[in-house]
Amino acid sequence: MPPLLALIVYSIPVVLAFRSDRKREMGDTSGLFWPWLWYMVVASRPLGWWLLQWGVPLPGGSDDPNDGSIIERFFFGGLTLIGLKILARRRFNWGAALQRNPWITALCVFMAISILWSHYPFISFKRYIKVIGSIVMALVVLSSERPLEAMLLVIRRCLYIHLPMSILCTRYYRHIGVYYDYSGTGTSWQGIATTKNTLGQITMLGVVYFSWEVRRHWKAHGWRTLHFLYLLMAIYLLRGGAGGISMTSSIVCVIALLIFLRLQALRSNPAAARRFGFTVFGGMAALISLVLVHSVVFFSTDSFFGGMITAFGKDITMTDRTNIWDGVYAAAASMGNPLIGVGFGGFWIGRMANIEWNAHMTWVLGQGHSGYIDTFLQLGWIGSFLLATVLFTSVRRLLDSLAENYDFASFRITLFLTIIFINITESTMLRGDHNMWFLFMIVIWMVPATRPAEVMPSKAVPSF
Repeated sequence: MPPLLALIVYSIPVVLAFRSDRKREMGDTSGLFWPWLWYMVVASRPLGWWLLQWGVPLPGGSDDPNDGSIIERFFFGGLTLIGLKILARRRFNWGAALQRNPWITALCVFMAISILWSHYPFISFKRYIKVIGSIVMALVVLSSERPLEAMLLVIRRCLYIHLPMSILCTRYYRHIGVYYDYSGTGTSWQGIATTKNTLGQITMLGVVYFSWEVRRHWKAHGWRTLHFLYLLMAIYLLRGGAGGISMTSSIVCVIALLIFLRLQALRSNPAAARRFGFTVFGGMAALISLVLVHSVVFFSTDSFFGGMITAFGKDITMTDRTNIWDGVYAAAASMGNPLIGVGFGGFWIGRMANIEWNAHMTWVLGQGHSGYIDTFLQLGWIGSFLLATVLFTSVRRLLDSLAENYDFASFRITLFLTIIFINITESTMLRGDHNMWFLFMIVIWMVPATRPAEVMPSKAVPSF
C-alpha cells in the first residue's frame, strides 16, 4: 500500500473515534484543548521536529544547548500563559492549593533555588519553566467540574491519534517509526514517540484504559466497539519490532494492568483496596532501595540480591545501567556538592556536562536511566529527601481519596505506582517535557473542589 494511501486508511479510526467521543457526557470541557495539546506533544516528538518533517522552515537552528529551540520555547511558554489565564477565569485558589500540597511545593521551590548554583543557569531556568507549565496544565485538568472525565479525555484523545499513527509509522514511514541500532541491522519500534520506552509507556496507558472501557461496556457492545480495536492496537505495539517483544514495556504494562484490575475488583471493599495499595507501594519502595544500593555497591550474580535484580532485568548490569550510574556519580562529585546537587537542569546539557566516556561518541546520553538517580544528581540529598517525602505522603492521600471518588482514585493510584516503578530504570522525574511527568502532576496534586458558580465559561479558550 502506498504510504499516502496508508495515511488516509489509518486516519479513519481517528476520525471515527473523535466523532464518537463528542457524543459522550463529559460536562464542561472548556479549556481542556490546551492540556491535551501539551500532552500530545510531550508524548510524541518536539513540535519543531514535526514542522521540519512537514517542510516548514524554522527560525534559528543551532546545536548549542544554550540556544535551545525557539519553537519549543514559544510553544511551552505560550501554553503556560494560556493555562494561567484559564485558572484565573476559574478563580483558582492558589493559596489553598499550595497549602494542601506542601511537599511538592517545597520540592518545586528548592528546584527554583538550585538554579542559583547551576553551572548553566539559563538552561536550568528554561527547563524550570517547562516544569511550571506542566503543573499549570495539570491544574487546568484537576480544576475542571469533573476531573476524572477531564483526565480521561486528555489521555483518551491522545491515544486516539498516537496508537494508529505509531503503527502507521512502524509500517509505512519507517524513518520515523523504527529505530536502528548502531550496527544498522537491529530494529525496535518507537512509533511517533521519541524512544521505544516512551512508546511502551503510551502503549501501557492504552492497554489499561481501553481494557477498562471494553470491560464495562461488554454486555452492551461486546467486541463490536471502536475501543476494542484500539485495545488490539495497543497490544500489537507491545511487539516492539523485529527484535521481539520489549521486556521493559511488557513488564510495565502487566504491572499497571494487574494493579488497576485488582483495585477495580476491590471496589466494594475500600479498606482492602487501601491495604493492597500500601502493600504494592511498600514492595516498590523496597525494590527502589535495592536498585539504588546496587548502583553504588555492585551485587554479584550469585548473591541473593543479585538474583532479585536479574528477576526484573536482562542481566546483573541492568543492560549496562550500572556502568552509566558509576560514571554519572563520578561526574556529579566533580561538579557539585552531594548535599545540594549540581542544580536543577544542570547536569544533562549535551556534551558540556556529561560523563567522560560519552564525550567522543556519536550519540549523547541525555538521562541517567533512573529518575531517582537523576534527582540526586541535580538536587542532591536534599532534593532526594523532598521527592521521597512527596511519594510517601502522596500514596497515603491517594488511598484516602478512594472513599471520595473510587474510579478517579483507582486511576490515579495505578498511574502513581506505575510511574514510580518506571523510574527505577528510566528517568521521567523533574522533566517538564516528559509525558510521564505531566501525568505524575495530575496524580499527586490535590486541589480544592471548584464550586459550580466559580466555573466561568470562556469564549477565549477552545473546548473539545
